[in-house]
Amino acid sequence: MNDSLRTQGPATLHSAAEDTRARLAAACASLACEPRLEDARSLLVPLVEASRADRASILALDPATGHLAIVAAIGLPANLLGQETTPRPRCISEWVFRNRRGLILNGEVRDQRFEGSATADGIDSALSLPLLSQGAPVGVLNLARVSPAPAFTEAAMAELEGLVVPLADALARTQRSQGLLRTAASLARRATGSGSPLLPRGCSEPRCYELALGHRPSAVPAGDLCDRAAHPAGDQSLLVLDPPGRGGLAASTAAFLQGGFVILATPERSAAGLAARLGSELHGRLGPEHATAAWIAQLSPRGDLSYCNAGHTPPLWLPADGSDVVRLDRGGPLLGALSWAPYEEEHLRLLPGDIVLTASDGVVAGRGSADEPFGLERLAELVSSLRARPLERLVEEVIEAASAYSGRPVPIDDLTVLALRFRPEG
Repeated sequence: MNDSLRTQGPATLHSAAEDTRARLAAACASLACEPRLEDARSLLVPLVEASRADRASILALDPATGHLAIVAAIGLPANLLGQETTPRPRCISEWVFRNRRGLILNGEVRDQRFEGSATADGIDSALSLPLLSQGAPVGVLNLARVSPAPAFTEAAMAELEGLVVPLADALARTQRSQGLLRTAASLARRATGSGSPLLPRGCSEPRCYELALGHRPSAVPAGDLCDRAAHPAGDQSLLVLDPPGRGGLAASTAAFLQGGFVILATPERSAAGLAARLGSELHGRLGPEHATAAWIAQLSPRGDLSYCNAGHTPPLWLPADGSDVVRLDRGGPLLGALSWAPYEEEHLRLLPGDIVLTASDGVVAGRGSADEPFGLERLAELVSSLRARPLERLVEEVIEAASAYSGRPVPIDDLTVLALRFRPEG
């Protein structure tokens, strides 16, 4: 591998190269088990020892910034780790990365294409190689020797090019893994609530209505989402979602539908029309595996409510006069289950004090110790007995009841409850 070994016989040289390959393979396997760029130094050690380099570094491309950053180093100050290189037109590492070509520089850098500090750093010979994974550059390997070590040769560079292939692949896999982990973490955060909603958790009082939203996430968030769109004349649109799956799948589905809702919701568009448009877009762009239970409603300042239930657990209408609880189940299939589906809607006229409450599948379908679901009947009895409570307290008591019924410290599905009470102005 190193130039001093070239004075030995072919068998010895082959043995040294094979030993380096074996050590690199072990380091790559270890990094695959725990993909962290901070551990990339393990990839560097076998190459440094085999090449008898005094200094070495691996620079990896940061996809977020497009700049190279030092992820592993030997013989360099510790404070350089993690630092991005300052973009410079004549930077050697950037030239190697950009041109996908190895480079040897001996002594002072006199090539007009580059700028360097070899003399100031006491470096007599430097070698830089692009790290290519499936033909694409992912980073740069830099090796340097200080006198009296021999200078790097073209033969040494050719041998190194063969050895660094698994290193480049391991680096690429680690970058992808870390990128996926960041994305998953972002989606998990996104799955725990809607992005900048007009319907925050807790109690709020938009025009003519009191709203209360309660949410208790499961261990892996299920992406339940509630949002509101306010319109200039005082009308409001409501969206309640219970997307499929957990984590990233649920979060991406909820984000897609929330974006469509914010754009498409207008006072002129009916709840059924909005459901049909959202379902068609979801099916065509993300596919039927993202089919989502939803409840969509349009509210006016006069108490007019029109709704469409797209496969969601039916909300409950609690009249203020104490009469029977009514299920609101008019609508159609899950959003996105079909490329196009007819949806129906129902129109109600709320009176002052009337409540409409919707609960997610995690509340209604949650099973107790006897393997019986909590159920709509139990929910209706509970909320009927609590209808005089402050709305925020009503929501919290429903979540507490569902949680206690399941007997689980952490629910297996998100517990989400939204309630609204009509309170006309004046």
